[in-house]
Amino acid sequence: MSSSERDQPIYNPLGSPTRHVTTHSPTTGLSIFGPPSLLPSSPTPYGSAHPLQPSPGTLWFPKAPGETLVRYCDWGPGQAIQFHRTETIDFGVVIEGEMELTLDGGEKRRLKKGDVVVQRGTMHAWENKSDTVWARVVFFLVGAEAVDVGGDKKTEVLPWSHA
Repeated sequence: MSSSERDQPIYNPLGSPTRHVTTHSPTTGLSIFGPPSLLPSSPTPYGSAHPLQPSPGTLWFPKAPGETLVRYCDWGPGQAIQFHRTETIDFGVVIEGEMELTLDGGEKRRLKKGDVVVQRGTMHAWENKSDTVWARVVFFLVGAEAVDVGGDKKTEVLPWSHA
């Protein structure tokens, strides 16, 4: 997918999930719900990020060990995201459709609705191989130190980032 195609609005039939955050009443100290808010459904495979902790701006990935983030990633039919690596521990749950996860060593797995993947610092790529069905994966990311494999630090690689 070219950058111009990626910037075009895409109808996403999966809709927007609602975020419900619990907090405490400043007057009683009892647990209460804050106001619900719709999370934007992602019109591209890059998804949308929603910090579990208050933070200024939108975070793509946790930047420090222990920081957490929930990300809904939606892929239209045939959409893919290129190889990348983050300094995080990722727990991904496929909640709609199917996704193919490819590792830089050449291994591939087809993940179906309900499947879970756990990864830490691995170079990987995602693709929705369907011609007709959208896919959604919810990721729970926890910031971590770069993985060290025999003295080789596996640091973050985000080919689409210009930062």
